[in-house]
Amino acid sequence: MKQNLSLKQKQLPRLSMQTWLPLLQCSLSDLDKHIQVITNENPCLETKSGFEVSEGSSERSHRAYIDSQNRVSNASSDEIEWMSVSSESLYEKLDYQICAPLFPTPISQKIAHQIIFYINDEGYFEGDINEVAKQCEVDAYKVEQVRQRFAYLEPAGVGAADYKESFLFQLNEFDLDEELSILLSSLILQFEQIEKFLNHPRISDAKEVLKHLRNPPAIAYMEQEIPILPDMFIEYKKDEFVIKINHDFYPDLSVTQVDKYDNFAKQKFKEARELVKLLDLRKATLYNIGIVLIEKQYSFFMGGELKPLKLQDVADELGFNESTISRAISDKYLECEFGVYAFKDFFSNSIGDVSTSEIKHFIQRLVENEDKQKPHSDKYLHEKVEERFHIQMVRRSIAKYRQEMDIASYKERAFLYRLSTL
Repeated sequence: MKQNLSLKQKQLPRLSMQTWLPLLQCSLSDLDKHIQVITNENPCLETKSGFEVSEGSSERSHRAYIDSQNRVSNASSDEIEWMSVSSESLYEKLDYQICAPLFPTPISQKIAHQIIFYINDEGYFEGDINEVAKQCEVDAYKVEQVRQRFAYLEPAGVGAADYKESFLFQLNEFDLDEELSILLSSLILQFEQIEKFLNHPRISDAKEVLKHLRNPPAIAYMEQEIPILPDMFIEYKKDEFVIKINHDFYPDLSVTQVDKYDNFAKQKFKEARELVKLLDLRKATLYNIGIVLIEKQYSFFMGGELKPLKLQDVADELGFNESTISRAISDKYLECEFGVYAFKDFFSNSIGDVSTSEIKHFIQRLVENEDKQKPHSDKYLHEKVEERFHIQMVRRSIAKYRQEMDIASYKERAFLYRLSTL
């Protein structure tokens, strides 16, 4: 695939690096706002937002935006409800509830506020009871008494030390008879031996309650991921790859001269023309990087694995500095037939001759096909990776790769598997 671009690297010295580098590094979703800041300070520039509904390309941009939203809106109604963005933060919600009658005295309120300080974004308490007691000048028993009252706060389950205690807290939301309450409490506390409850006459009722318990408890307050806008599309058509830049999200810029002809007006006119060139250069740079990625990661785009690739490899190929390539791929994404990927995903380190990406995919396949009754531990995964690729690596690397792929630990997976059998 040959390069056929109008803007070359040699033109960069004549352009403003102060404008160029932030423009190159800016994500596609933030590009519109970034350009608007520049145009607000330049009377020679007019812009039509990529998100504005009007005629021509802006209408096309709006449709593209709606399409991008639809691609990430496949969650169930429950998931959408859970992940909805709250107008108040978790900590504001909790702070508002620290009052009588649940916390009737100044000291109980002081302890409760200190406990909130140690509640993480998921809603779990990760502090030390003794440390909180020391800070509030009370005994640990008093602190634990106050923490247990969090079982009656919203969101339900907040302030618990772990998922089991969170589930027990959440049971307060349900109107349960004594038999069902005892069954659910026992089932939660003994989830590792869940099999012995499967023949209980009230197991179907317990299952219905468990379906409504949330893990983590503060999931509704956790930050929602921003929908990803791909910077380019790579398609395989008629035995060749076709690269398409996502022009729809680039603002339409027009350059006009002002009536004045002083130095200020001349400078702004020059900067306006320069910005138009820089936008084209941004597209050209990403296009070039796309070409190199196809060449270097050809096996991946044909359905195989990623190969080891460094930023310097692409920089050398295109005649850029490595730092320029690093800025160019920052917060950038491409879409191909296998999904949407960050540009940085294609730059994989290696252990020996094996890319970390290939190791991750192998781990993922092992987990997907594991025995649900006995999930694979990191020790087992470590042994299998070394056996498969004939390499040596430390076990903590397996945990790191697993976490990067959002794969739960084997204990957490065991819990989820057992829960699904109810």
